[in-house]
Amino acid sequence: MTIQLQGVRKVYPGRAPSLRGTKLEIQGPALWIRNALQAVRPTAATTPPVAALANCTLSVAPGEIFGILGPNGSGKTTLIKILAGLIRPTAGVGQVAGVPLAETRAIRRQVSYVSTTGWMGLEWALTAEENLHFFARLSGMPTALAKHRSDEALRALDLWADRAKSVSALSNGMRQRVIMARALLWHTPMVLLDEPLVGLDPHHRHALLQLIEGLARERGQTVVISDHDAEAVATLADRVLLLAQGQVAGYGTVTDLVERLRDRRIVDLITTGASAPDAVPPAAVSRVVRRPRPGPLGQVQWQVTVDARQSGALMEVIAWLERAGVTITELTERAPSLQDVLADEALSAAGQVTA
Repeated sequence: MTIQLQGVRKVYPGRAPSLRGTKLEIQGPALWIRNALQAVRPTAATTPPVAALANCTLSVAPGEIFGILGPNGSGKTTLIKILAGLIRPTAGVGQVAGVPLAETRAIRRQVSYVSTTGWMGLEWALTAEENLHFFARLSGMPTALAKHRSDEALRALDLWADRAKSVSALSNGMRQRVIMARALLWHTPMVLLDEPLVGLDPHHRHALLQLIEGLARERGQTVVISDHDAEAVATLADRVLLLAQGQVAGYGTVTDLVERLRDRRIVDLITTGASAPDAVPPAAVSRVVRRPRPGPLGQVQWQVTVDARQSGALMEVIAWLERAGVTITELTERAPSLQDVLADEALSAAGQVTA
């Protein structure tokens, strides 16, 4: 297995609130005394420890495309940092590409890592091409191979025409592609992609998704991809891990995860008129999500989850809204998707039924 984790946990220690930049900022000898006291009295922190990840157990096979999904605060970033060798877990055992989790430096040699804000680490005075050459040579790659790999990556990411532009002259989406190109320089056992689709237009999103699939299918690299776009991940991933408030909420193929909601249907509506019904939703409704749409039309977007086993559930929802003076302008009924499973797990973890 490229990844094998057993009971991995991560707890961040509590911290005292920062006073930097305020009139109460501690400086000089008082700062030394304060730090010394905190070193011998760990309980001095005024904020409680944060359990970011709890009892995470998973395995990922060589050449597999593995998705990690979860809302903000679900533990996604913490897990990614552990897999990238950037932090050590508080507890649990495992290995990444045959390297124990404790050996973070060795893990980093086995992983090509792309983060959402990775472009901030580029050398802005250099061109896109020079950046790739620089990082390839910095890692000890021979000059001829660095040139070949850089040219190959620039073409794969549709950056060849812009290779002579400095990073400062590139858009955020193009900088994100430079970071992805940098990850292609090394044929490591694992490629770790943390929200790689951020800032990309539809054309380059599609091209990048095809490229990611090629890394696994042609190179045999294991690809771990984390993103907020569940549907994009669903088109690629062999299996998916769902996280909610630091807990594993689901683990398996996309088909298996969506099967959890096999007895439900999703009703998507756009309405005008009354802001929200006062009456309790019909018994067939298990979840209601309501979001006002921006703009002057006063439109509201609804997502209503109903029990597919109850006949007439859709008509009950329509009647429930119309009794409240709501005018339905658009209505679509569909089967649940992976995004719906993710939303359902997130709301369940938060103890919410309707919103």
